[in-house]
Amino acid sequence: MFCAMLLAGLGMQAQSYMRSYDHHDLQIGYAMFTPDQFFDVNTSMLDELYPEKRYVRDNYSGTGGVFITYRHIGKNENWLWGVTAGASANTSEIYNVGQYAGELKRTFITAAIEGEYRYRNQGPVQLYSGLGLGFTYGTETLTTPEQIATTGNISGVAYQLNVIGLRLGTKFAGFAEFGFGYKGIVNIGFSMQWF
Repeated sequence: MFCAMLLAGLGMQAQSYMRSYDHHDLQIGYAMFTPDQFFDVNTSMLDELYPEKRYVRDNYSGTGGVFITYRHIGKNENWLWGVTAGASANTSEIYNVGQYAGELKRTFITAAIEGEYRYRNQGPVQLYSGLGLGFTYGTETLTTPEQIATTGNISGVAYQLNVIGLRLGTKFAGFAEFGFGYKGIVNIGFSMQWF
């Protein structure tokens, strides 16, 4: 019994020794499958142009999003908080009652605060989940075949739910996050941690 307790204590000491004590985390990530790809295309600008609201979007093409995130790791190394900022863009074609109405270009800028809980934060492997809440400001331009451009703004609350994230490495690492929100369904990139 005493030997088992001693081995367990040594194991806990070894685990705590392997922990990363770098408390600043900077990430640069590329987000794929961002929300505008899945949300309804309707906006006040398009509703004003087509009051019957019989327009649809087709041939969607998105650039994805680029995000820079800073997180501070707390003393217990399981909870993190931070801020993020990023941008994304996409183009598509608008059809109204089956007729081509023009090309729609949208750009989005997002800023948010984030929280994260790490299930594992030892050695080169870190597993985590997290939430983010912020604001997205977007602009859209519809250019008709006659080259007449109409612009509008899209803004609203932005959120991110990271179901699972994986960071592999110590001070310099790669990461992949899977969830839904302003960082898309998949967010991959590079992470650096320091004191």
